[in-house]
Amino acid sequence: MFQIMGSLEACGNGCGLLAALFGCLGFGCFGAPLKCKAVDMVNGGKGPHPFVLQTYKSAMYFLTSWIVLLLGVDFEFTPWGIVSGLMWVSGGVCGIFGIRNAGLAISVGTWSSITVLISFCWGIFFFGEQVQSVSGTAFGILMMIIGFIGMAYFSSFKDEIIETPVTEEASLEMTRDLTEPLLEIEIETNNDNDEEIVEDTAGENDGSPIAEVSQSCQQDDDTNDDIMMFCGIKWERKVLGVLGACVDGILGGSTLIPMKLAPSIDRGLDYIISFAIGAAIATVLGWVLYFSVNSYKEQSFVSGYKLLPSLYLDKIVMPGVLSGVLWSIGNVSQILAVTFLGESIGVSLCQSQMVISGLLGIVLFQEIKGHKRIVSWVLSAFVTFVGIVFLSKEHKS
Repeated sequence: MFQIMGSLEACGNGCGLLAALFGCLGFGCFGAPLKCKAVDMVNGGKGPHPFVLQTYKSAMYFLTSWIVLLLGVDFEFTPWGIVSGLMWVSGGVCGIFGIRNAGLAISVGTWSSITVLISFCWGIFFFGEQVQSVSGTAFGILMMIIGFIGMAYFSSFKDEIIETPVTEEASLEMTRDLTEPLLEIEIETNNDNDEEIVEDTAGENDGSPIAEVSQSCQQDDDTNDDIMMFCGIKWERKVLGVLGACVDGILGGSTLIPMKLAPSIDRGLDYIISFAIGAAIATVLGWVLYFSVNSYKEQSFVSGYKLLPSLYLDKIVMPGVLSGVLWSIGNVSQILAVTFLGESIGVSLCQSQMVISGLLGIVLFQEIKGHKRIVSWVLSAFVTFVGIVFLSKEHKS
């Protein structure tokens, strides 16, 4: 084990670049299994609760974290790992909600930029770290903000409507159909039930074709999947998804702050196991809280248990496990990249995850449509990434 650790220490920049590549791939791809068809189909097509998917993610992080012992890392535990775990699980649930509702491309791009900005602010305002220049720092932040706004704008909160040309004859035919009584065919073919059919239909819309169409449209509005209720307010689903990604970015940028407050022996790879244990504890506490709230509302432990969201073990265990493994690979790889290349370069390279997730979102899930919008989004993501790199380089070692 010690030989492996010694080899890693002597590896140099080559291992750092390789670790950054794996970090980029792991972080950029972990959200893709959460949008696969198997996940979409459960719960009546609504998908599982975000906390369920986070549970799979937490479980795999806990199980895979022990691999660092093979690298010669001694087992150490610090209570600061629980603090990191609480923030990571909470942010992870919000991030998964963002992926499921706003899309993979915009969500990862959002929390990547916010994570870097928040962690940078922690270093400057809390730990008293210095910057190379105020103007350079301001420029990097400005680039990130411009790029982020561009990604949010071109990801389009409304899907593009593709207009199909309608000929004059087809238009006249559609108009004629709307003016004809909708019950005519039914009355002719069901003379025995004529009065009953008219009476039933009249009870709903007074026999008016316009009223029936209006009622149908009203039903569509009431069941609009793009609208969600949150805190008693109607929100666009994608807007809430982006807000969830923002919360994930804020908490994600603070997740490793407890590591800097922990004893020096618990930093870097030594902190991974503490972090994983903290994540497991936070996840269990989440389920206990969920059960307690349900039981209190229903005044019954049995009812509280029945209201817990299903894990769908027979349907989504593989996507959940794969997502957790990919994130764990990204996490360990990022720590190694920072170890070999330093904070600024290591973190910046791993944040190019937004490029990977963006390509997956565009190509695999078709989250952004239209050549101009895709090109504009890619350019915005590039501006954001340049801002991240620029901001990271302003940090004084």
